[in-house]
Amino acid sequence: MFDPITAAIIASSPRLSGLDLEQLPKRLTQAFAEIVAARIQFRGQPGIEASESLSRTLLEMRRLAAAYESYVALLPDRENRSAAAFVAASAHQVYLLSTANLDRPASYLDGASVSPEVCASLLFLVAEAHADAADCAKRISIPTDPQRAVEAALLTAIQRFCLGRLNTVKRVAVPELPSGMEPGEIAVSALYLELLKGVRHLADRIVSRADLDVADGGIEAPSSFFNRVKQLSVGQLEDLLGTGNPVFSLFPGPLHLANLLLAVDRDLIGSALSRIPAPGGVSEDDWWPVIRRMARNRPYLWRNHREAIASGYLNKGTSSAISFPTGGGKSTLAELKIATALLRDEKVVFLAPTHALVDQTARALRSTFNAFEFDIVGDIDDDVTFSEIVVLPEAIVTTPERCLMLLTTQPEAFADLGLVVFDECLASQGCGEKPTRRRCHVGRP
Repeated sequence: MFDPITAAIIASSPRLSGLDLEQLPKRLTQAFAEIVAARIQFRGQPGIEASESLSRTLLEMRRLAAAYESYVALLPDRENRSAAAFVAASAHQVYLLSTANLDRPASYLDGASVSPEVCASLLFLVAEAHADAADCAKRISIPTDPQRAVEAALLTAIQRFCLGRLNTVKRVAVPELPSGMEPGEIAVSALYLELLKGVRHLADRIVSRADLDVADGGIEAPSSFFNRVKQLSVGQLEDLLGTGNPVFSLFPGPLHLANLLLAVDRDLIGSALSRIPAPGGVSEDDWWPVIRRMARNRPYLWRNHREAIASGYLNKGTSSAISFPTGGGKSTLAELKIATALLRDEKVVFLAPTHALVDQTARALRSTFNAFEFDIVGDIDDDVTFSEIVVLPEAIVTTPERCLMLLTTQPEAFADLGLVVFDECLASQGCGEKPTRRRCHVGRP
């Protein structure tokens, strides 16, 4: 269930008494398999009670999630908070699997608690597991009760934020506080309303180029909203019991959600695609519009993206061989590298092994780059003859065979070539062995 890198992250979590961290990845996998097996066994048989073994597993997952979630919320300065967040979110997700396809009520935010799918989605963001956060956020069910308009708006904003739809977060309307409710309920709604404003500002921050003071045209820091909620959620009362010990009045639900959002605000900004500095040879004025557009659909850099960029991947003359599983983020890295070449006035050749992939890739690149008037062409016309002089567009997507033909007959067409991207290169080797990981090679010709 977990690759070696993820298993190592899990094993680096804070130690708990009685918990074998080395065996924890295996235990989470076993719990997942046990719950899936039970769902298959009881399919179409409503009312069947869980076995004693399954009940113990579910309780174990809930306790594991609660323990590590507390680390993230209450000990924000721990170096291994990312690992703790991933374990907590994974345990939540395993438990939530047991409730899939059931008639579950809408997700909740009340004075005492927060829905586990909401917590898990935010914890995955803290852990830099953005794809898992998006998958978990799909479980968030928005309430339709008019009296819960504030909670519904906040849940909608959090769901869109975790899905990476940051531009739509800002479109979530800020509702009025409900009327005709008890003072305590109105107070809870007021706290969640403040968190909604903070989430909207957090979305703005992630897609912005830099943090500016309000006086310089910036926005109020999202942490200001979250810290206000923390302060307002805890109140010290008089010595009601006459013991001399302080007594506190709490709103645990808003307080806990504020802590989780503070963790997201603190850790996620390092993963913002919009904050990638302009590579050498590319001006800031040219770079910012391109990555701002890319960030509309893919605002978050994954850990492997950031490691590649930190190693000099975007530098001119750097060649790279990238091997990620399907869905591992090769397209984001390839488009960033292509952007650097195009902005340096260099031509790009993108090689794909099949005509279907040529068409698919050309459409994707046009979606990203055509707004900047770059000429993206999906392969050379079939009727091009050997006698015709071919002028390559700024970027062309073609098959290796057709590229080799043109390179053989008209090598001068590649004089201004600055970058070659070879997608799924194993598919062109004819090795007969089905690859388990997709590969992409990017580099200078």
